[in-house]
Parts: sequence; structure tokens; C-alpha cells
Amino acid sequence: MTHRQTRRTFLRAAALGAAGAAAAPSALFAKGPKKKPESGKGEVDLDAWNPDNNWSEPNGLTGEPLVLPEWSHGDTSSAASTMLMFRGNPSHTFYGTGPLSEKPELVWSQQLARFHTKLRGRKVTWTGTGWSGQPVKIGGYVFVGGQGGYAYAFDAATGEIKWRYRGARMFKGSICAFENTLFMGNTDNYYRGVDAATGKELWKIDTGTDIDSSGVVVGGRLYVAGESGYLRCLNPKTGKHFWKTDIGGTGKGTKGGSNGSETSPAIADGEIFAATYDGFMYCVDQATGEIKWRCETGDDTDASPVVVDDLVYIAAEEKSPKLFCFDRTKKGAEVWSLNNRKGWWSTPAVVGDRLYVGGNDGKVYCLDAKSGKEIWVHDAGHAVWSSPAVVDGKVVVGTRGRHLIMLEAKSGKRIWKGDMGGRTLSTPIVVDGAIYVGSSAGKFQCFK
Repeated sequence: MTHRQTRRTFLRAAALGAAGAAAAPSALFAKGPKKKPESGKGEVDLDAWNPDNNWSEPNGLTGEPLVLPEWSHGDTSSAASTMLMFRGNPSHTFYGTGPLSEKPELVWSQQLARFHTKLRGRKVTWTGTGWSGQPVKIGGYVFVGGQGGYAYAFDAATGEIKWRYRGARMFKGSICAFENTLFMGNTDNYYRGVDAATGKELWKIDTGTDIDSSGVVVGGRLYVAGESGYLRCLNPKTGKHFWKTDIGGTGKGTKGGSNGSETSPAIADGEIFAATYDGFMYCVDQATGEIKWRCETGDDTDASPVVVDDLVYIAAEEKSPKLFCFDRTKKGAEVWSLNNRKGWWSTPAVVGDRLYVGGNDGKVYCLDAKSGKEIWVHDAGHAVWSSPAVVDGKVVVGTRGRHLIMLEAKSGKRIWKGDMGGRTLSTPIVVDGAIYVGSSAGKFQCFK
């Protein structure tokens, strides 16, 4: 079974169980009734999706709004002191803050809700956090979406769940935070703005298909891609469109559910970069949504672009298993590429003159960012879909084994591993030396 069948096709097959429509979500803490989807196409039984959940309120849940710091990050979802979006800033080049211990200890662990469905007559349970599933941190709280159908607010110090927001299906991608509002996609085909203080929905838009992409706010506008094939520019206060641009809505040889864009857009100098299932990376004008140019990656490209000066780094999957460096001043002319034979799902991290990335071949690579020349390769023993966080001279990344690993950035030597209970496809964040990350085994954990 291919990657596309197991992830994208599965999601579309699972969606049929919801009558092809999304349920109206709500911030629920008790057993809920059936909800009529907004499209009017039948009913969806919310309770059936987590039949083993007793719906009891988590410890620490009071219903009181969280006390969050006044927003001090201007008109963007970027900050130098915390993580507010996938890969930290619009160019995807910020990975967290230290100091980071070489021997982190488990501070707390939470088991997240489960989502049950059937695929081809086989029972399937999804839980924990998905790909890319990176959390964000505002003040003393950490926020993440879960595959069990909830987005969560945790006390960063204790792990207590302060609120949980219930969507109709799975939250799989990374949250973006701006002015203490959380923006998140769900496999119920809605993209939402949720109040970080209360967990209450502020707005939602029907995107037609899944959104794994993480949003990015620049200049007070919210940009996000999706499997519908559209790159969108939204008002973050209302969800209303300023523009939307089709960057590949059907794909070549598309199977059900397998189209559009799952990358998180990167933005630099008025240009947006996003890649697609069709095997292209697009450069789009930030102000107008006009496509300026595109270059070919050759296969489904889920890893997100990283922009450093004139260069854009991006990586494709198994039919064109290359990590690319393109020149954005020359309409995406290839500077160099690296083939690992099994493809890439990990988004690179670029720090100084080095690039760090995980491969589906079970290796973590450190390359010269300008030439692509190999500096070191670490054999992780399992495929690496997680995107590495490079902080304080250390590389922290998850694997499809049961461990989160830490490597010495200079040499690639393994210096620590943390037990996640199962495969970790999600991207960790590091804030003030604390590591926050979830696994698909159901755990969301903090190490420090």
C-alpha cells in the first residue's frame, strides 16, 4: 500500500462515514447529541467517533479563560522568543530557543483522545498528533491539534488540559497563532479560527477538502494552502477571502482525496512559495495571488519550502526522491539536488551554512546548504518524516520508531533519545529548553 493510499485515500474513504459533509463543531466537554451538517446532507453522530472516551472533564479544566500575554509580535505570526507557527517564521528558518539539556527528562505526558473508523472493512484508530502536527506556545500554554478530533490547550509547566475544542474529524496539521487566535485545519474540510483563551470558535470556512497546511500571517493577512488546490489569503479576524489562487486542484493521475497542496507556504520579499501533489513548486505574488512562475519537483511534495536569501529548499516523495535547492531569482533554476531513493516528507532546517533534514530512508542528513555536499549522515534506524528542530547546537527530531532523538549538530552523534511510545511523525518545538511533541501512539509530551 502506497503512502498516498494510506494517508490521503484513507482520509477520503473515512470521510464517507460522515455522509460526505462536516458536522458543526463546538467546544464540548460533555457527551454531545447528533449534529446536522451545515450542508444539510444527513446527520453525523459525534459520539460514535470516540466510543471508548468517557467524556469526563480533564484535570485542571475550569472553564475560565486563560490569562494570555498581550500580543506583542506585531502583524505577523513570527516571534524570536517562542513558536507561533510551523517552523517559527514566514521563511521557515526559526526552530526554537534554548538552552537545551543534553539529557532532557520527561516532565509530563498526556494521552489524547482516539478516533475510530473503518477502512476496507478493517478497524483503524487514529490518535495523538499527526504529520506535521507541530504545537505552538503562547505565554504559559501550549496548543496542539490531535488526530482524535480535538485541539488542546495545555498548561506548559504541568500538562494539565485547560480546554479542548472538538472538531468533526481529525486535526492533523500544525497550528498558527496570531493575536491570540489559533488557526487550524481539520479533515472535516473546515479551516477555523479559535480563541486561544477560551477554545471557542470565532469563524470557520468550508475549504471543500482537507487542510494539512499550516497558516502563516504576514502584514496582518493569513495565508494557507490546502488539498482543494487553492492557496488562500484570508482576513485572520473573519476568515473572509482577500484572494484565492488555484495552484493544482486536480493533479496528474489523482486518486480520491489525493490532490492540491499539503505544504505550509513560506513567504519572503512579497513572494509566497508552496508545492503541490502535481510535482511543482509555485511562486505567487503575496499581494495579488498572481502566479509568477513554477518549477518542477517531479512528484507529490509535502515537505514545506524553506527560504534563505535567494535560495529555496524543498523535497519531493518517492517517484522523484530529491531534495532540491532552487534559485528564486532565476524562476526556480536548480542549484543542486540530493536523491535518497525513498523520498522525503521532512521539511529541512537551515542554520547558518548547514542544512539538516530527515529522509524516508531512515537517515538524518547534514549538508552544506550552498552546495549540497554531505557533511554527515546519521542512521536513525527508522524513516524520518518529522522536521528537525535545530536549537543550541543540537538537532531534535522524531522517527517512525518509538523514540525522539537528539543529535549533536556539529558531528551527527546521537546524544539522547526520549521514549514516545510509538512513531513520531510530528515536528517538535523547543522553547526555553523545553521540548513539546506528540506521537501517533497517542502521547503528547514535554521533556526538559
